[in-house]
Amino acid sequence: MSHFLLQSQHKKRNLHKPLVKAMTNIENTRKFEDLCEEYSTYIIKYRSEYYYKSIFIIWYRDISENKTEHILSYKNGEIFTSKTLTELRRKIQSKKNKLIKSENVNQWLENTKEMKMVESTTYDLISVINNLKENILDIKTIESFSDFISLFDDYINQDEKNQHLQKDIDDELIKKTLDYYYEFIFWPRFNNKEKFELWNRPKLEIDTEKLLLKFQDIILKFENNMKKITNIK
Repeated sequence: MSHFLLQSQHKKRNLHKPLVKAMTNIENTRKFEDLCEEYSTYIIKYRSEYYYKSIFIIWYRDISENKTEHILSYKNGEIFTSKTLTELRRKIQSKKNKLIKSENVNQWLENTKEMKMVESTTYDLISVINNLKENILDIKTIESFSDFISLFDDYINQDEKNQHLQKDIDDELIKKTLDYYYEFIFWPRFNNKEKFELWNRPKLEIDTEKLLLKFQDIILKFENNMKKITNIK
């Protein structure tokens, strides 16, 4: 997964107390994001139509030679979830014996223990679903769709027990949308952003109604593997 690029912020310092406080928050965010990058551990804010409020999950890359990508999970395979950023650290620590051990996540927790946690990115599946319902296939929708499928793919590949879900990734409509994203959005923008912004790229011709049904099915399968959160809906 390659969607945790962190942007630096540049603001002038001001001596007024309210602005000093604001600057402190910015400094915290910068430092926290730097440590997320250093330990390849990121917080995802997750929005779904199946949850009344956003929840938080953790994506990380391990420190093995293969540097495989994972979603923080329990030993029984369930995905770790938290209702708030405030409880996230405390919950990981209280459940550490039940969670799959990760040296990167442990070091990340240790080195950010005095800091306020901040999400690195948001996966807004509600917006994607609403846009697909309206047959809207703009860059943001296709990119958000592809980001989630990539996240699901990471979950599949982090444990052999999840391999039965591979058939969902291999679905013709899912593959067609992903292929379009990389061929007409991701790589052209990566290689030449200015040219990409002026480019009248071909439209994605696809049955959005069927794509939506398949996408919702994958979301349900992903969320069925989440640790249940009480009092969230």
